[in-house]
Amino acid sequence: MITIKDLNWSYKKFSLSIDELTFEKGITILVGNNGSGKSTLLHLLATAISASIGSIHYDEDTMDNNLAHVRSKIGFVPTGIELYQDYTPFKLMLYMSQLKGIGKDFAIQQTKTLLGIFHLEDVAQKKIKRLSQGMQQRLALAQAFIGRPRYIFLDEPLNFLDIHERKCLLNYLTTLSSHCVIVVATHELNEWEDICHSVLWMNRGEVLYSGQKSMWKENLPANVWKGELRDEDYDDFSKSILSCMPAAFRNACL
Repeated sequence: MITIKDLNWSYKKFSLSIDELTFEKGITILVGNNGSGKSTLLHLLATAISASIGSIHYDEDTMDNNLAHVRSKIGFVPTGIELYQDYTPFKLMLYMSQLKGIGKDFAIQQTKTLLGIFHLEDVAQKKIKRLSQGMQQRLALAQAFIGRPRYIFLDEPLNFLDIHERKCLLNYLTTLSSHCVIVVATHELNEWEDICHSVLWMNRGEVLYSGQKSMWKENLPANVWKGELRDEDYDDFSKSILSCMPAAFRNACL
């Protein structure tokens, strides 16, 4: 379990603020508009950046009292991850294993297993710069599972994956979800809806909704309107609809 308390992070004109939030074991999808704070939150959870105020508890540990131990339990894939282009997938996996303090024998065994799971065994000895974007994305994902992490944070992990590889990743995450905290930032809700356990909806650095996926749609403030509307009446109609929404939801639609 991960617990956030009184968290605040600011950079230039953007700030992220969370009073209290808990992630249980299972898959949580993180949704919201661009600029809502999804990637920032994942970076905070992954200890890639630290907040100026507040704390994040990983079960009984925090970054302050046991940073190395916390990081050894984390798997993270940010968007735009840069891999060492002159490495091979096999060498990169062993290097990442070394950074996590994993012994050589187990690292080799797990590297072979993960490259197999992500269908990279045939290119294990090719330089990464020779691989397609899809293969590099699968390698980025594979390295996140080194050391059997308990906390997994993925930012748009389905990018560059074909339909088959997307299904393979979703199935793999499903097998891990009973004993791992998995947080996934995504714009593609349809593919995650069947396997996720909860939803975290963010807007402008704040949490609009956090809870079970079954309750999420019931918390949306507006009904679907159906009818005909003249072009010249659109602006007035939109304003009238937005004026009926609570401020937080109104801002999320702008």
